[in-house]
Amino acid sequence: MHHLFSGLRPTLFATWKRAICVGLSATIAAGNIATAADNVTATNGIALLAGKKGVWLNISEGLLADFATHKVNPIIKFKYDSTNGAGVCGILADRSLPGPLVIIQGQGVWQTELTPPGVFRRMDGGAYDGFYENAGPDIDPAGGGVCLFSIQGATTNSTCAISNNREVCWRALTTDQQAFGYDVGAVDWGETNTLALTILAKKHHNGDLVLSRDGGLTWTLLGKAESRIVLLGVIGKDVLLKGIRGNPETAGLYRSMDAGTNWSRVAECAFSRIGHAVVLHDVAYLTTAKGILTSTDKGEHWALPGEEQEGFLGPVMFGNEEKHMMVYGRRGFFESKDAGKTWSLAVPFGEDPAMRSGRFEYGSWDPKTDCFYLTHIGGQAYVFRR
Repeated sequence: MHHLFSGLRPTLFATWKRAICVGLSATIAAGNIATAADNVTATNGIALLAGKKGVWLNISEGLLADFATHKVNPIIKFKYDSTNGAGVCGILADRSLPGPLVIIQGQGVWQTELTPPGVFRRMDGGAYDGFYENAGPDIDPAGGGVCLFSIQGATTNSTCAISNNREVCWRALTTDQQAFGYDVGAVDWGETNTLALTILAKKHHNGDLVLSRDGGLTWTLLGKAESRIVLLGVIGKDVLLKGIRGNPETAGLYRSMDAGTNWSRVAECAFSRIGHAVVLHDVAYLTTAKGILTSTDKGEHWALPGEEQEGFLGPVMFGNEEKHMMVYGRRGFFESKDAGKTWSLAVPFGEDPAMRSGRFEYGSWDPKTDCFYLTHIGGQAYVFRR
């Protein structure tokens, strides 16, 4: 498998394997002990993740059956009533991950494709028990880490979590006393020290825009009640991005070069959905209502690489080559093999209404297996293998 990781940080695969024991040790030492089993032997779950070629398959029931045999059942652990169904609230895949991450609502983050085969192992050590429904995660495409920005959780130290794989640990982000998290967030993955990571986020319950310089331990208020923010980005430590919806005269993409003190509008664009900018090798990628904008000068100028394309929702994902790109959209997954100059609908959702039954859904692509995953707020998960 190592050839699949060419161009990524060389210690990536080894650090993900070490994350199991080191991450668990770190959280247990901090008194944050997982309440669920740390290992789940799968009778059919891992096979389900591989999908059935050429069709969309609902895999929630099979996955949950495996976990239930180990007394790991999805739960809603929030402090107020919720109508959201508990289940598989996330399957995350990316070229920088050894295998898909499976998130069971209220029961943390689980990893597959680790030895011994046929086993799901809990990765977060009890640091995370929330679920995401808006922007989902920020996954470093170069293999630095994963940050889960969730809006609801049981406690202030389990709603959102980050893993910086170069230090092989999962750690909670600080949220408020009501255990509300963040609608959207973005991470500067350039730092090797987790406690020096810059994170920009918008609070869920009041829309406050906040900035952390210590990996989410403490936060500085940048703006109050900025409910119109639908996109965030971080390019280096001090260049921040925020996308604003609403009045065309004021909406668009704003950029700050001084860590949020002053902002200027750099693109008059609209956004189809809440999300974050992706940064890979000094190029920033921005999902807008007209397609993918790119910037090579730290966000000062933005342009479409090629044709306009409507219906994009998710962030850019990359294949083994950076010019091979995939984006989750309204009708399915859209693909470009020429760095965004042209796009085609690679995997449509079809006419099944169940595929689009949730208020929020999140799509991800694993280029190593060419599997596509879709998860709903209601706890339903689907897979398609080309």
